[in-house]
Amino acid sequence: MEFKTKKNQNASVDLKLTFDKNDLEKAFEKTYKEKQKDLKIPGFRPGKAPIEMVKRHLGDSVANDAINLLLLETVSELSGKLEHKIVRFPKFTVEDYVPEKSLVATAVYDTDPEVSLGKYKKIKIKLPEVQVTDEDITEELQFVRKQLARKLLREPSEGAENGDIVDMEFEVKEDGQEPKNAKNGSSDYKLGEANNLPGFDDNLYGIKTGETKNFTYTYPSDYPREDLAGKKMEFAMTLKAIYKEVLPELDDDLASEYDGSSSLQVLKDKIKTDLQKNYNEAVKSKKMEEIYKELVADSKFVFPESYLTEESEHVYQNMMQDVLGRGQARIPKEQIPSIEKYAEMVKKPLGEVRDSFKTIAENRLKGYFSRQKLASAENIVLTDEDFDREISTLASRYGMSDADFKKELEKGKLLETYRDNFLAKKIDDTLFQLVEKKYNEKMSIRQLKEFLSNKETGEVWQ
Repeated sequence: MEFKTKKNQNASVDLKLTFDKNDLEKAFEKTYKEKQKDLKIPGFRPGKAPIEMVKRHLGDSVANDAINLLLLETVSELSGKLEHKIVRFPKFTVEDYVPEKSLVATAVYDTDPEVSLGKYKKIKIKLPEVQVTDEDITEELQFVRKQLARKLLREPSEGAENGDIVDMEFEVKEDGQEPKNAKNGSSDYKLGEANNLPGFDDNLYGIKTGETKNFTYTYPSDYPREDLAGKKMEFAMTLKAIYKEVLPELDDDLASEYDGSSSLQVLKDKIKTDLQKNYNEAVKSKKMEEIYKELVADSKFVFPESYLTEESEHVYQNMMQDVLGRGQARIPKEQIPSIEKYAEMVKKPLGEVRDSFKTIAENRLKGYFSRQKLASAENIVLTDEDFDREISTLASRYGMSDADFKKELEKGKLLETYRDNFLAKKIDDTLFQLVEKKYNEKMSIRQLKEFLSNKETGEVWQ
């Protein structure tokens, strides 16, 4: 067998295979023996006919099977010899076939994408410097106090106040209508919370335990439940119990109860360290997108068309899963409309729709392969020690032993996914260390929350 290759400019390779008489004989011989196992010839039990009789009986009718076997074995044999590796089995065309003499077959196969990284060590980014203030620590301690808060039952003579927790029973009906349901109840409802219905709690302040108050309330016009949005409803509200929320004092006992800290100052130091670490990581994560965008913009990529086609379909399928399944149930693929049908639904030209998904797909591929190329350029690998260390960190976070955590991942067939994620994190950490960084301003945690909420657009590096 002889082979010739020619590299194309679109990450594909022309392949030409030439087989002689000896190659064909071997392929036919193997095919005849395979067919012999099930062949029925009068006078012989199935699979027992002599091989020479099998050859005479089948003749050249096995040519297609023999040629396919020959091509399959040849591609497998060539996998380690080709300069540009085959990433998926190609579709061959038989250019010339002379029975028992020669065969010429050609194919165009996809090879690895071509990536030329830009000057990533010259990338410059500006970072806010995380500054944990006393106010930030006080705010975190307030969260701690709320977590450890106790409920103190109010006296019957005391009315409900802002911040109280109430157990209530109520009957509700549309203004002027008869009630449709029996009485409703709700426990541990906290008055004055930011996510409560606007203005609703004003009707409850001052009510005492056991008292019933009748009032009307008009739901906001943008209320998520369409059957209630904008409607005026009548409530008959009875508070069954009212609890005053009692926050613990900020002292050493609080620190000990919360996490076993020996003193309040030790707890404050822990909070400061954790805030510093967590927000440095958050800033880094946000800036990584900026870094990868700049790296991708300064790099060159050549992808086989099949990569773009497959990734575009993957992007489309994921989007439809989110839309149809609302992030809950997995929708069977056959229930997802074709991209042609989707184009009709959104009333856009098919070409425009395909291009939009192709753009997203191309950005994702650029992010993924730039990361892989960087790993190769910087000799970044995930060692077994790296993997075990990351597993140990996650296991402790979930309160599990390393062995038990690994078993759970194995059950869900997630070990390799986690391994890939750990490697990606190591690559990102390396890249972050290599770029030029300048800390341009100090930000408190409150300021950083606002900074981090301003999300970047695009999906380059995920």
